[in-house]
Amino acid sequence: MSRGGMGRYEPPPPAMAAGFGASATAKISINASLAGAIIGKNGVNSKQICRLTGAKLSIRDHESDPSLRNIELEGSFEQIQQASAMVRELIGNAGSSSGPAGRNNAMGHHHHGRSNFKTKLCDNFTKGTCTFGERCHFAHGADELHKSGP
Repeated sequence: MSRGGMGRYEPPPPAMAAGFGASATAKISINASLAGAIIGKNGVNSKQICRLTGAKLSIRDHESDPSLRNIELEGSFEQIQQASAMVRELIGNAGSSSGPAGRNNAMGHHHHGRSNFKTKLCDNFTKGTCTFGERCHFAHGADELHKSGP
């Protein structure tokens, strides 16, 4: 004789599962040549993304295409959103720069000589989402704009 309901497990309602503390993952596939810009010298860029957002970031080989790398982000939805915005900004900075010096500019380093440092307004700053502050490669207002070229 069994009593009704004993030993029966009911999963929590979906609203509770998606609430506070919910964890998610995201994967961004990028050209393998951009992985270095995401990592940065001695890991400075990837460490900064993790430190500022709280998300975990790892770069792994793509499942089927050796010319691609996967950036995997883990954390809350907000953390992943912030981290992916920072990754997109790094990709944009690396993609808009050319040559070896351009690869060093991803986080605003080595901005001397004939670079494009602060020759354009920062799209993320105008949206209120730039996380690089003074280290940003792009201008945060007309007063920071420089002329391009030598």
